[in-house]
Amino acid sequence: MRPAVRRCATTAATALLVLSVAACGGRADDSDPSSSTPETGGSTSASSGTSPSEAPSSSIAGDALVIEVSVDGDSVSPDAERVEATVGQQIVFRVTTDVPLEIHGHTNPEFTIEAQPGTSDHTTTIDQVGSYEIELHDPDRLLVRLDVRS
Repeated sequence: MRPAVRRCATTAATALLVLSVAACGGRADDSDPSSSTPETGGSTSASSGTSPSEAPSSSIAGDALVIEVSVDGDSVSPDAERVEATVGQQIVFRVTTDVPLEIHGHTNPEFTIEAQPGTSDHTTTIDQVGSYEIELHDPDRLLVRLDVRS
């Protein structure tokens, strides 16, 4: 690739990244929930156009990554932890909460988990290498930075 074309492509990619991060300033529920999908680039255990599925524990794969999310009053965990996963690995968000909450995954496409009080499992996969922020909304807090490798 010629240097001028490479610079143009790099500039365009950087601008797209900045715009996508800036677009997250609002709440995830401002978008059309029917257009959210829980995966990046392909497969998921939920059908396309839905949030990650609430799967019973028995359907969790042996090599699945389980991320325990806990909200109890003002106590929230995890708190900005770095977590590693592999492309296509089953990722289970096991959410235990005392209030209804929303978790937003900054993947491509983005996903939203809406959890009610109690404990529930929400399963997804990510099919592209990258580093993705998974946030709790209200209160706004970074839960994990998910580093997906091949």
